[in-house]
Amino acid sequence: MKNHRLTIRALVAAAAVVGAQHAHALELIDFHGLTCAKTQELCGAGVAYVTRGFSLQYAPAADEQYPTGFYAVGKSWRYNVDGSIALVANSCGATTTLTSNKGASFAMFTIDLAEINGDSPSSVTFVGTKVDGSTVSKTVQLDGKAGWRRVLMPSAFASLKSVTWTQGDCVTNKPHMFDNILVH
Repeated sequence: MKNHRLTIRALVAAAAVVGAQHAHALELIDFHGLTCAKTQELCGAGVAYVTRGFSLQYAPAADEQYPTGFYAVGKSWRYNVDGSIALVANSCGATTTLTSNKGASFAMFTIDLAEINGDSPSSVTFVGTKVDGSTVSKTVQLDGKAGWRRVLMPSAFASLKSVTWTQGDCVTNKPHMFDNILVH
């Protein structure tokens, strides 16, 4: 994950050199501000996470009897291989929605994903809703092994109003954690 963070920092630095007028809008959403995860494997993080002009909102599945919200995943979690502090929508079938706090359109470039328990493959589908109401999607297959995967979003993930993805059902599609969301 250290190499991934360096890659993201290099991308942000390159954008600053090439196009300073746009570089100020690149934001890396990470979860280092969740201090409980610095000393714990897993800890509650609430139903919303707000940082750098963006919000992540948790919504439980309709049939969830005990919604728990987001959990921070600490570096000491055994499946957070070479990871930093990550986030998980901690209930089966829960939905995560990313939006701009100002209601402005945005683009999503990358996100890092990993299976929360590293025990079986999972699939994550991202659905972007554009400002004109149309949608775009991308499905990512994870291999079921502990470790992170950087996902590059297609160029269609621009002029977005929101991006939503759903946690696995915990039976046939295992849950995932996420980190390092690069947006503009």
